[in-house]
Order: sequence, then C-alpha cells, then structure tokens
Amino acid sequence: MPLYNRILIVSASQKSGDALALILRRFAMNNIDFASSGVEARRVVLRSSYQLVIINAPLKDEQGSSLASDFIHSTHSSVILIAKSDVADMLASRVEGDGIFVIPKPLQQRTFMGAVRLALGFSNRFIEMEKEISKYEKKYEELRMVSRAKCVLIEKEGCSEKDAHRYIEKQAMDSRESKARIAENILKKYL
Repeated sequence: MPLYNRILIVSASQKSGDALALILRRFAMNNIDFASSGVEARRVVLRSSYQLVIINAPLKDEQGSSLASDFIHSTHSSVILIAKSDVADMLASRVEGDGIFVIPKPLQQRTFMGAVRLALGFSNRFIEMEKEISKYEKKYEELRMVSRAKCVLIEKEGCSEKDAHRYIEKQAMDSRESKARIAENILKKYL
C-alpha cells in the first residue's frame, strides 16, 4: 500500500473493530486507527489522511451511510461499509453510485479481503491520477507564465512573438534554467 497507507476502522463495538484489525494485520496491513462514532471519525479524518476507511454500521450516533458518503466526497479515501445483511442491499443501492463498497454481515474473511484489495487498488489508481493531473497543472502554469513573459517582451521590448520565444529559450539554455524560471525573471523585471 503506497503513499499514505493508513486505514481507519469506524466501529461502535471495540470487539468488532479489533476483529477487523486482526484480519487486516494477517495481511501485513498494520497502520490502523480506530474511531467509535461518526463524530469521532470526522474529527480523526481532519487530522490524518487515510487510504481506506472501513465503517462497521450502525455506529453509536448514526447509521454509517452518510458518514461513508461524506468521506467519499470530502477525502481521497476509499470506503467500505459493513452492514447487516437485511439492510446491506438497500444501503448498497443508495451509495454504490459513489464508489462505496458495501459488504453484508456476517462478514466472511475472503469477501472482506477481496473488497479491501479492490478498495485499495481503486485508491491507488485515484492517487496516481491525481499525480498526473498535478503534473499537467504544473506544466500548464509554466506554459502560461512563458506566454505572459513573451507578451511582456512583445509589449515592452517590441519583439515579435518568434523573437520573444527564441530569447526565452536561449536564456534558458545559456543559464541552464527552466523556461519557466526565465519567464518568472522577465515578469519580475517588467511588472
């Protein structure tokens, strides 16, 4: 489990929470935190990032499905919701569109670990996509800065667009700096 490989178990019953943790630890998943209510879980998530949140419903202060939806929409965590079999299908129809995994009780270890692996795989893909998006956002910002610097050179120095582009590229090669750094210096000089 790369990156922030933490798991949060939210369970009103400490015994059930410990049993879930025991299963996870058998598969070398040891970075586990606990919360016993929705309020406590929301507080814990404000302080730490979790790759996976496992909610053993119902909780002391709520059923658990709204907590699961809150986490899916406000964090980068994958969420597994464990519920009694008589309500699991109803909950699944309400939350599965959000990507929440719902597992019925009584819990079977194989089913649980299959859902954990799927949830972690989903989380890993999401994290990788975010890295890619961040990389492209950075590249976009660099291109935008270079374009602004070219516009400044055109306006202040009377260069053509081609000359301004060539100037920035030559300065970057000569100084062994990035074009973004050269553009930043140009913007500082003229603005």
